[in-house]
Amino acid sequence: MKLVNHLVLRLSTTFIVVLFVWSVAYFFLQMNEIHDGIDEGLNNLKQEFIIKANTTEGFVADMVKYNPLNIMVEEISAEDACAFQETYSVTTVYFPSELEKEEVRMLTTAFRCESDKKYYRLKIFTSTVESDDLVENILYTLAGLWIVLALALVFLAKKIIYKSSKPFRKLLAALIDFQMDKSKMITFEPTSIDEYRELNKVVEKFLQENMQAFVNQKNFIENMSHELQTPLAIALNKMELMLNDKTLNRRQLEEINTTLQILNRMKKLNSGLLLLAKIKNKQFEDNELNLNTVFDETVHNFNHLIEYRKIKLQTVNNAQITVRMNVDLAYVMASNLLKNAISYNVQGGEISIVFNPGSITIANDGEPPENSNRQIFDRYFSAADDNRSFGLGLSIVKSIADRYRFDISYRYESKHIITLRVE
Repeated sequence: MKLVNHLVLRLSTTFIVVLFVWSVAYFFLQMNEIHDGIDEGLNNLKQEFIIKANTTEGFVADMVKYNPLNIMVEEISAEDACAFQETYSVTTVYFPSELEKEEVRMLTTAFRCESDKKYYRLKIFTSTVESDDLVENILYTLAGLWIVLALALVFLAKKIIYKSSKPFRKLLAALIDFQMDKSKMITFEPTSIDEYRELNKVVEKFLQENMQAFVNQKNFIENMSHELQTPLAIALNKMELMLNDKTLNRRQLEEINTTLQILNRMKKLNSGLLLLAKIKNKQFEDNELNLNTVFDETVHNFNHLIEYRKIKLQTVNNAQITVRMNVDLAYVMASNLLKNAISYNVQGGEISIVFNPGSITIANDGEPPENSNRQIFDRYFSAADDNRSFGLGLSIVKSIADRYRFDISYRYESKHIITLRVE
């Protein structure tokens, strides 16, 4: 979910909850206000009735006789009158004219009539707005208000938040497209918001420091590689010249040969580590290329080794795999995968390379793995019985796959199977 939608959702939810609580409180306050007004009117009618009853002879008797629509008078004992408490209540009364019961607000009280010295219970009521109708009307009104306010909030909040977050979105887009190896600082959107200005300053400082560190690291790797290659090349040349020295005995020649092998391994190690560093630093230009062709040419280059190991190799082209990547890295990846399949195969074994839509699978015969399957892509991991390898081959493949966001996995199912997914 995008940030603007997340904020609008949170604001809308909070707004609706607050509006709902306010609406419930508003409803009860309105009901209390209505009842207070009605109760005040009933109390005035009571006062007028009692005054007329006390000053007019036969007034109460006439009321009992004629039974007015909204007044009920009933004689009670003095004890009941003394114990009586005045109450206001909501009840229903049958109205003949309406042929139905309607909700009324009723005042029930007791008084002593001075004209006849008797005690009476007095009920005075008046029609009021029915609660169900009132609730329905308020709910409809509030629902309409909620909908209008919610739509207005969503539209305005989204527009305001979207406009306010423009510097952040610009910065995010610039960071996504930013490439450390291009050594070009991104441009920042001018803003009046303090937090965004502070964020821009922090990001700019961070990028400048990392760009400088990247340049320093790149120069260090290149210089170190160059400095190592030169003495290694000199040492190799001297060892090769010493092998041609006729005055050396057999034991000395064997020592020189061992030293020569070690120097060659150091040279390969230096080249592998330099390649890994360049991959991590993205120091390669990318182009469109066909991986089927790359693997076909790589297989051709390894034909002599395949024939020597008497390995049967089969290529199945169920799809043509076209990707955008560096040509040299593509050949390095294919070479290391094929070399791994040959090196850890058995004499007279089989290798299959299958191209399916979006994936390449390399399967080869070989002994079951003794270690965790996850370790084969780790740097310096190699088979226990292969002391000629530094374990950089599949680590380089993994680095290339990560560089181009390919997914590479390994499993053993009677064969060693490596699957490279390029989509």
